Amino acid sequence: MNFQPSELDNIIGPEVNQNTQSYYVIQEYIKRVPVKTIIEIGASSGGGTTESLINGIQKSGRKTKLASLEVSKPRFDNLKKRYQHLDWFTPYNKSSLPISFFPSERDVATFILDTKVHGGNVPEVIRWLRQDIRYLKEHNIEDDGIAAIKKDFNVSSFDIACIDGSEFLGNVEFEALPNCEAYILDDIHVYKCWYAHRKLLNDPNYVLLFEEKNRGGTSLFTKKEIAEKYFKN
Repeated sequence: MNFQPSELDNIIGPEVNQNTQSYYVIQEYIKRVPVKTIIEIGASSGGGTTESLINGIQKSGRKTKLASLEVSKPRFDNLKKRYQHLDWFTPYNKSSLPISFFPSERDVATFILDTKVHGGNVPEVIRWLRQDIRYLKEHNIEDDGIAAIKKDFNVSSFDIACIDGSEFLGNVEFEALPNCEAYILDDIHVYKCWYAHRKLLNDPNYVLLFEEKNRGGTSLFTKKEIAEKYFKN
């Protein structure tokens, strides 16, 4: 099959990095709170959030299993090679959810027009949506990665769910990952995690521990009892 060129095959630098607060906040959370299982959606080449998660696990000295999803084959290959020495890290070249979970073009257009995010540029955002769907179809990556990792880890929920994958799946990924002890959401002020962030803000069972407003925004929520136990100060 001749694949159409896709921006998803480009190797990109991490937005969460040593110059952002969230890079250190993630590590601090893992150092303080006993964490056994983590699912990360959108690992890219393994820098940024993935690196922060791994550094936090190593500094904690605890046994923690980390699964990271990345659909881009070139980025996944880098991710796998970078952390091949870690037996508790498992990369997955899968989609988090099947294509049927993507929103319609009409729903995306309505959201962009209502919120004016991405400069209100509906044609450009729709182009991204079509590109994401085309990439999964062309590369035959029409999996349910979340379900696969739940089965492999033998869990129904995770201690941490980190959501930073496709612009168009963050909110449904959140719904597919209920009752996690903590959520790390990236791009909370664009389509990706817009609804997930606001739903957690209004959930009395969760506490917003951290919010970084630069870029598209990052937030870290944890269950109220965990915040009271480990983050009193």
